[in-house]
Amino acid sequence: MKRLLREPLAWFLLIGGGIFLLHAALRPETPGAEAAPYRIEITDDLIEQLTAEWSARWQRPPTDAELKGLLDSYIEEEIYYREAKKLGLDQSDTIIRRRLAQKMEFLTADMADLAEVGDESLAAYYEEHADRYLKPPEVGFRHLFFSTDQRGESAEADARELLGKLQAGSLTFEQATELTDRTMLAAEFATTELPIIGRQFGQAFAEGLGKHPAGEWFGPVPSGYGFHIVWIDERIEGGLPPLDEIRDKVLNDYRYDQREKLNQAVLDEFLEQYEVVFDGEPGGEGSEDGSEGSES
Repeated sequence: MKRLLREPLAWFLLIGGGIFLLHAALRPETPGAEAAPYRIEITDDLIEQLTAEWSARWQRPPTDAELKGLLDSYIEEEIYYREAKKLGLDQSDTIIRRRLAQKMEFLTADMADLAEVGDESLAAYYEEHADRYLKPPEVGFRHLFFSTDQRGESAEADARELLGKLQAGSLTFEQATELTDRTMLAAEFATTELPIIGRQFGQAFAEGLGKHPAGEWFGPVPSGYGFHIVWIDERIEGGLPPLDEIRDKVLNDYRYDQREKLNQAVLDEFLEQYEVVFDGEPGGEGSEDGSEGSES
């Protein structure tokens, strides 16, 4: 049974009947509206629904006065709704068309969310889409900057010379900063993901940081601004986190993908029942034999 419920087409069969039940729950029509266009019947089911909606929003049942206000609003809305339909205001209205189409999609999504997600299904989805959840390496670092705009071709050579002094221990970081160029970039960065560093400094700089261990000066590392001497304070290797750590995110992604698949399955089923005609010819210009399409 569980395997059957995982199949989109099986859910489509449930949706076929469920759509009308959900539609009735989301917007119950006044009984006899077509037969008695000027009769609005207030049923016990309607009162219960309005009361439930109020209670869900305000965390308490409505008072008698508030319930009367809800009923008055419903009656007013129902009158305007019926009169608007008489005038044909619901026809050829783009906003209404889109809203109704969205409600159909929402109904399908609601049905998809009813499906129970087992541990095995979630684990299989997690493994299949592991690339989505890979965490990139993170690096905390400090750097010394040599501007190609200010130094021209000597920027890289100047950086190498200062690097030698730092590696020999003849200069401290603070002393070295006095011999480098000013920049709007921070001199020290807390642990940051390499892709974020790459967006700020350039991909070549991020790749340079990814190749060196922490605890030593190295360079010159090129960036979009010039050259840098870099010291890595901390490195956190990336990788795939355990499913338990990101279960909520994986579950949300799984449900989203299932909704998309189910929406497409429902749409495909609907498309098989409809005939699309261009300029009076079934199939339009793409129809080779010009024969009439089958009518549903």
